[in-house]
Amino acid sequence: MRSNGRPVAVVHGRVAPDAPPDEQDTLLQVTEISARLAALGWKPVAIPVDLNLQRLADRLKRLKPAFAFNLVESLDGKGQLIGVVPHMLDAMGIPYTGCSADAILGTASKLVAKRAMAAAGIDTAAWIEPEDLAAGRIPEGRFIVKSVWEHASIGLDASSIGEGASLRAIQTQRMERFGGAWFAEQFIDGREFNLGLVGSMEAPRLLPPAEIEFLGFSPDQPRLVDYAAKWDPESHAYNNTPRRYEFDGDDVLLARLEAAARRCWRLFRLSGCARIDFRVDGRGRPWVLEVNANPCLSSDAGLVAAARRIGLDQADLIRDIVGCLDIEPALKRAAG
Repeated sequence: MRSNGRPVAVVHGRVAPDAPPDEQDTLLQVTEISARLAALGWKPVAIPVDLNLQRLADRLKRLKPAFAFNLVESLDGKGQLIGVVPHMLDAMGIPYTGCSADAILGTASKLVAKRAMAAAGIDTAAWIEPEDLAAGRIPEGRFIVKSVWEHASIGLDASSIGEGASLRAIQTQRMERFGGAWFAEQFIDGREFNLGLVGSMEAPRLLPPAEIEFLGFSPDQPRLVDYAAKWDPESHAYNNTPRRYEFDGDDVLLARLEAAARRCWRLFRLSGCARIDFRVDGRGRPWVLEVNANPCLSSDAGLVAAARRIGLDQADLIRDIVGCLDIEPALKRAAG
């Protein structure tokens, strides 16, 4: 793809100085990806985005970027607004990396994604709708209370898991603390995997599967990649949940995981890159938990780590993601 030194808008949610670590991670991605784009001959311009969309539109019109590298995961701290910027870029005729606005919206809501997967016959963990949870219509079994829209394990810890009437209390507490809608998903006490895919909608490349190990967890400590496991370097979970890529005797399971990941890619019409998260029950049956259409691309993220297993580094990933774009129409409009 010809760069010709053209500007590229690296759009991301504005991050406050006192933002939590999951939001601060966005700035690391901006720095690293901008360096990779510059090495490819582009002129990256970081553009923080908030709810002042007119300011964004004016800046994009002045910049006339060849394309936008989309790192927006939320606006004003609200994951429900993740699709606003991609839709705006569509309206302005600016190509952008990663999944389409429709694909992002179809997967950002965990409930919308789960309904679509269930309708398509893709195994996804059973769930309780927010209104059923609030009304106390709760089936038997252990469930974990999750945010409908927020990702990055926001609000997840051992106290998120319960059964019966306790689930309603957990939902109420999370809503009061974090806001937004919360539902409950069956807690599958088993192995955890994730699979990344990179490439065009028609021909994605499947990256090596990763299993999250839970080392030194006590019998009463849930095997859970919670907020601390992702973002608190001082926590036990953060330091004892490594990824592993070497497997022995899991060929059938890995094939099932790969097939399910490809089905999710096709179902949601994903492109650029995505990550599919799974839990595997005691019978070896995989269940899709979430489809992340805008996964982290920092150098220490799972997607980049998986790519390294097949000889690709972060720069290769960025090149391949950008290579999925058709930017010639945008370049012609800018030149005109």
